[in-house]
Amino acid sequence: MALIPLTIVKIGGSSTENDEVIAALAMELRNLQDHGCRILLIHGGGITISEIQDKYGIEPRFIDGLRQTAPAEMPMVDMALAGAVNKRLVRLLRTQDLNAWGLCGADAGILKAESASGSADENRTGRVESLDTRPFEILWDNGYTPVFAPPATDSLGRGININADEAALALSAVFKADQLVFISDVPGVLDGSRVIRHLTPEVAEEKIGAGVINGGMIPKVRSAVGALDKGVGAVFIGDYTNPGDLGRILSGMHGTLIDSGGEK
Repeated sequence: MALIPLTIVKIGGSSTENDEVIAALAMELRNLQDHGCRILLIHGGGITISEIQDKYGIEPRFIDGLRQTAPAEMPMVDMALAGAVNKRLVRLLRTQDLNAWGLCGADAGILKAESASGSADENRTGRVESLDTRPFEILWDNGYTPVFAPPATDSLGRGININADEAALALSAVFKADQLVFISDVPGVLDGSRVIRHLTPEVAEEKIGAGVINGGMIPKVRSAVGALDKGVGAVFIGDYTNPGDLGRILSGMHGTLIDSGGEK
């Protein structure tokens, strides 16, 4: 029996907060689904986390772009990601006839993780240690579209915060997804003000070495290359500003495509 194609879409930044963007994206996801593709939508929600922290007088902390999570902040992460953002996305997707089902890394032990700093009593930001993908298979087999928030569980049953990009990369590697799409506020990988439409692993390293790709884009691009090494078909990076942008990203007309083929 032929394998069913899988497209994993990770959405973050201001796009996650924009109802019109989510409605337009939902129509495109439904179109992909209608053409026989399985869909997994993974989301972040840093803006909502920061808004909740602000209500408690807590200043967000980041190291190398990665949000740090004190134990007292973990309930706020759950509240924002597994709660407010996830349920809002599910409701919006369902208005476009996507049979969305919200879940998070803690549900059925999908994601097991440990503190990235080695001290869970101080830092509840973690790294993925193991995955159980069976809940997704059950949902797909019964006609549902999973909408996934990354908060997970550690070995002692405590909540732990996982960066949504890392969750998307880990799941895409396990599934060997055909397409992994990162939608955020970044129009793609940039060379100055110009979006680089296509990168291979070799060209990516050349541009990193030349300083063209720099800053926080370096780990994102190298993670994408790592995903290719683990069997992911192609990785796309772009923003969603107009209806139809997902299709334009997947066709190479918008954003950046990273794959193992020759340079275009």
